[in-house]
Amino acid sequence: MKIVIALFVLTFTISTQAQDYRKIVPFKYQNKWGIVDSLNNEIVKPIYNKVNVFDDFMYAEFDGKDLYNLKTGEKQKAPGHYLNTMNIIGEKYHIFNTKKNTVLVNFEKKDSVVLTEKFNYISLVPLYDLDNKKVNDLVVGNLDNNTYKLLNNDKNLTPINNRKFKSSEIETIEADNKIIGFAFKDKEHYVFYNSALKIIKSIKVLTKSTNYYDLLPSDIVEKLPIIYNVKSAGPACFSCESTWDNSWDLTTFLGDTPEESNYYITKEKRYYYLKNSSDLNWKIEIYSDLFNYEKPYEMIKIISSDSSFFCDSRFVKTPHILFPEKYLKELN
Repeated sequence: MKIVIALFVLTFTISTQAQDYRKIVPFKYQNKWGIVDSLNNEIVKPIYNKVNVFDDFMYAEFDGKDLYNLKTGEKQKAPGHYLNTMNIIGEKYHIFNTKKNTVLVNFEKKDSVVLTEKFNYISLVPLYDLDNKKVNDLVVGNLDNNTYKLLNNDKNLTPINNRKFKSSEIETIEADNKIIGFAFKDKEHYVFYNSALKIIKSIKVLTKSTNYYDLLPSDIVEKLPIIYNVKSAGPACFSCESTWDNSWDLTTFLGDTPEESNYYITKEKRYYYLKNSSDLNWKIEIYSDLFNYEKPYEMIKIISSDSSFFCDSRFVKTPHILFPEKYLKELN
């Protein structure tokens, strides 16, 4: 009985994983993007300059013109150039830019919202209510000239105020390693907001910070625990960049023989190569890479050419080389 149950679970797991494989997948050949199907047949020639893949490798947007559903293979007109994805009032919306506006799109509900402004990027800063253990999102819209607008997390992303800020003009407030609010300087006052995006304090500016990079002077920083009613609080970084490691382990591909293809991946000393089992003199040096900072997908790049293909085992059947063989022959 245990064996039967184990086999059922294994069969169900394999079946579930197979359902996650994508019907079509983008590839890049000499700096142009095209599309192949799961059997490595070329569906669209490399004609696009740029691709954005998003929503768990569900969609691919090309040049702000065409949008493909990678699961079904369906094509439609793109709402614009894809920026990122975020939750608006608990619903997932994808953010696109047209020439004039930023557009929020929910494909499942077939709903879209055209904003009055165009943002270069939109991100969420989670604000924590430590007493009630709740989280509220501050929406930050990045504009030109490295300026920002602070927005409410509602369907129209209503501005908290009409002011544009530089990163040095906003300070997030941290307690217990969580952001609990933010502050900015408004003319002659420091204005403090809590996690509910409500003003809780306004203090007149009497002294300036002695540190060029800090918004709040030390005497104001000392008052933060009182302002936010916590034991300890301090200023945090509003816009800090993190280091992104875009390498991953290619050794999982070694020793595998792809079905219906002569091409495979091997390692010689510390370098990786794509080889052809029917031509011992054929080999191309490759390396691992990650596509997309927001949610990375595994891909392989070909060193001798600005070419690459996706090989993320969550979405494509590995060790298949989903790159048209006719282009591989031209690269050698």
